[in-house]
Amino acid sequence: MDGPSKIDLDKDQCDELVRRLEQNKLSDEDRAMLVRLVKGMVWLSQALEAKTVTLRKLWKLFFGKKTESAKNILKPKPTPPPDAEAKSEGPCCGAKSSDAPSGNAPGKGHGRRAASDYAGAAHIFCPHTELKAGNRCPKCGKGSLHGSVENGIFLRFVGNPPITGTIYETEKLRCGLCGATFEAPLPAGVPPIRWDETAKSMAALLRYGYGVPHYRQERLQGNLGIPLADSCLFEKSEDVADDGFEVYRSLVTAGAQGTVLNVDDTTAKVLELMKENETRDKNKERVGIFTSACVSKVGDHEIALFFTGRDHAGENLEKLLAQRHAGLAPPIIMVDGSSRNIPEKLAVIMANCLTHGRRNFVPLCDDFPEKVNHVILEIAKIYQHDEIAKNQGMSDEQRLFYHQEHSTPIIEGLKTWCADQFEKKQVEPNSALGGAIKYLQKRWTELTVFLRVPGAPISNDIVERLIKRYVLHRKNSLFYKTLHGAAIGDILMTLIHTAVRNGVNPFHYLTELQRNKRAAKQSPAAWLPWTYQATLAAQTATPSPTP
Repeated sequence: MDGPSKIDLDKDQCDELVRRLEQNKLSDEDRAMLVRLVKGMVWLSQALEAKTVTLRKLWKLFFGKKTESAKNILKPKPTPPPDAEAKSEGPCCGAKSSDAPSGNAPGKGHGRRAASDYAGAAHIFCPHTELKAGNRCPKCGKGSLHGSVENGIFLRFVGNPPITGTIYETEKLRCGLCGATFEAPLPAGVPPIRWDETAKSMAALLRYGYGVPHYRQERLQGNLGIPLADSCLFEKSEDVADDGFEVYRSLVTAGAQGTVLNVDDTTAKVLELMKENETRDKNKERVGIFTSACVSKVGDHEIALFFTGRDHAGENLEKLLAQRHAGLAPPIIMVDGSSRNIPEKLAVIMANCLTHGRRNFVPLCDDFPEKVNHVILEIAKIYQHDEIAKNQGMSDEQRLFYHQEHSTPIIEGLKTWCADQFEKKQVEPNSALGGAIKYLQKRWTELTVFLRVPGAPISNDIVERLIKRYVLHRKNSLFYKTLHGAAIGDILMTLIHTAVRNGVNPFHYLTELQRNKRAAKQSPAAWLPWTYQATLAAQTATPSPTP
């Protein structure tokens, strides 16, 4: 029996599965999950009985490495004997290394953030109440005060519920003769609107930006004395999605024009579709549900797109690029090796993720340390070259020439090494290491596009980090109830994470979209994350018409 695959189930998901099992209401996904659990238990009992697995291997199987960084997975170098350090050349005069000057640079994690880092904090200037520039010095009585010194900075933090409420009690007076009533108006600047745009933005941002489901928001708000129902919070989040819908469509259209598109998908849960699966023929109809994520590079900007439904990444990509303008050069599509991520009907430049090719070697570091170390260290050099190109601000063409000069010898050497493992019978093709090598050989052309095409990425890490935003949402909220709810999630996650990727405050962005929803609907291109601030500035500079 094959080894078990990793199953991610938290306590809430496990309790929900047990409840459906007890009520005999299992879905196809539940049955598949139970099959995997049973096979895993059988495999574990057989492996323990045959003594083919060690506790260390079990630990790695269940929990894995903390990271896949080279320093965490490669074998450490042996430490020198105690007397070796004494023989080595050290600080002069026999001083201890701790006595040597360390310079003024603070260590990692030392020090505080500068006040300029708190861009979202209110800034209040506190002038002297008794003194001003030009006054005599109160200490010596001779000198004059001037403002050439740097002002002091004091940063104070306060806490409050995510959504706060204010009760305005307006006084009412009644005429004792005619019975007419007169109510005091609300204070200046307080509109007669129950839900401010900022409150709606916070409800949407917490769930679809940072994975805090509405039912947890309801509990938090209630404990803090501002009770809000989770259904109400969803309705307000839906309002935000409605106000930003045209901007979302504009982002999708703009994303279709990208020069580089990183694409990946993961499984999704939509109860409406899961209910349909009970009547579907699994042999003829698709029962899978996916959320696809895409990062499209358009000029100097990055657009984060989300699509949830039965279509997998390749199909969503085909629909997206159907909106691509005629005459544009074929885009670079970066995906992993999964066949469902590859579009079938489009003229594109396909690139595969080098990180995925490397990842196949990571679990084998204990069984084949020398060979795995060689592959990982060689690939690490390529990533170092890419980091140098990024840090030096190279253009796409300069980066291409740099990789051709420095990374081509590494790639050619790695290609020769892979071929020699089979030709010289150093590795069995059907072994785990042989499978990892064949993965590289099968996709060699797609894995090395960065050596031939300007701007081609070397990995799909950018979208894998993005899709974790949805995975966090799925883990905490468990599922979408309907396709409509999934569409709300796609819209808001697209708006929020596109703003984040472009260095824009997502809370401020969602709030301004609501306050200017009519203008955003009429001219969505003026309200993209990288254009809306200029649009707001133009509105402020334009004088209001004379009545």
